[in-house]
Amino acid sequence: MTTATSELSVFVERKPGWIVEMTVEAPPGELDRALGEAGRKLGARLRIPGFRPGKAPAGLVERAVGWEALRNAAAEELVPQLYARAVDQEHLDPVSDPSVTLGTVERGQPVKFTAEVAVRPVVDLADYRSLRIERPHTEIGDADVDSALEEVRRRFSDLAEVSRPAQAGDVLRCTLVMRRGEEVLSGGEERDLELDRDRLVPGLVDALIGLVPGDERRFPLALPADYPQEELRGVTVEADAHILDIRERTLPPLDDALAQRDGSADTLEEMRDRYRERLVEAAAQTDEEHFQSDVLKALRDRVKVDLPAAMVERELDRELASMEVRLAELGLRFDRYLEYTGGSVEKLRAERRPAAADSVRLELALGALAIAEQIEVDELQVEHEVDRIGAGRRLSGQDRRRLHAAAHVDLLRRAAAERACEIAAGGA
Repeated sequence: MTTATSELSVFVERKPGWIVEMTVEAPPGELDRALGEAGRKLGARLRIPGFRPGKAPAGLVERAVGWEALRNAAAEELVPQLYARAVDQEHLDPVSDPSVTLGTVERGQPVKFTAEVAVRPVVDLADYRSLRIERPHTEIGDADVDSALEEVRRRFSDLAEVSRPAQAGDVLRCTLVMRRGEEVLSGGEERDLELDRDRLVPGLVDALIGLVPGDERRFPLALPADYPQEELRGVTVEADAHILDIRERTLPPLDDALAQRDGSADTLEEMRDRYRERLVEAAAQTDEEHFQSDVLKALRDRVKVDLPAAMVERELDRELASMEVRLAELGLRFDRYLEYTGGSVEKLRAERRPAAADSVRLELALGALAIAEQIEVDELQVEHEVDRIGAGRRLSGQDRRRLHAAAHVDLLRRAAAERACEIAAGGA
């Protein structure tokens, strides 16, 4: 397909994997304009005898810097502009940076180059309006309320220092440092640590039982697969514990006085009712979150789309960059993390590629749903979101435009997700 709008001739060849190769040709006048602009910029930095900076004739500037330097400077400015015009002209939606191969860049001749780029694929939503997901409902029983009231008792319990060895249920005043090699991952400050196997990392309580104030113990600790910090899941660290004192917890009776101390009610029965209401509200919110997650997974798995490899690799780049930031916040360099886990960047990318592909598939599904349902985003909402994210930051015009585009996409996806939930609940 060849078009010649706005003086550009563009031939588009579509390749497998949603790759597009554009062959672009622009008239000689485009290069003349770019050469003039490049000459002025280069001339402003030159000192040519007899002329103030930027005032020397173009011919003198070219002789001073050489034709190659002038042509390269012009091409660096011109080709991205022509590429952007060609993309707009052909109504393409690139999802990667282009790979550009320069052809002819000579005076008096058309400017020619090719650009290969991945474009957003067509998504088949199938019969998305038939999507149905059962909404979960969690029942709150007496045992749940009893557990909540036990937490209230713990909150108002008394701690009395004891001189015996530590046992399960005690609260230790201690320091606990976790290391991986020479890197300190966490700890060092004094802290209270309750010896509760349901709350602490498996193996930690058993390693501390039997210690007395003044004791120090070093032991290996395998962090579980559900450890809060994703980067440390499955990692075995070395823990150093120093016990300062041991306190025993004494729980108050479950009575009206406890309800009044808690401030939630005047009587025990009223307090039970209050906590039951809170648990019901929390369960409803959790159920809704699970419902939304199930809907998005079902929508993602329902669509048919050939994912461009460039989109998956870009998502992997984003995830690994975010991971590197999180590791830095823990005081751990990315290369050290790979060393400790026995991994490599290539292995990490391979492990995370399926999840990255799922993220891209969902992103495309929501975008397609927004188009199919003719969902639009209020511009005022976008501006409010930009103001919220950019609060306290000095944003250049370009920064604000990028933030505006990102906020628009994010709000559009949120709206599409909400619509998917309406459909899945039977509100099509």
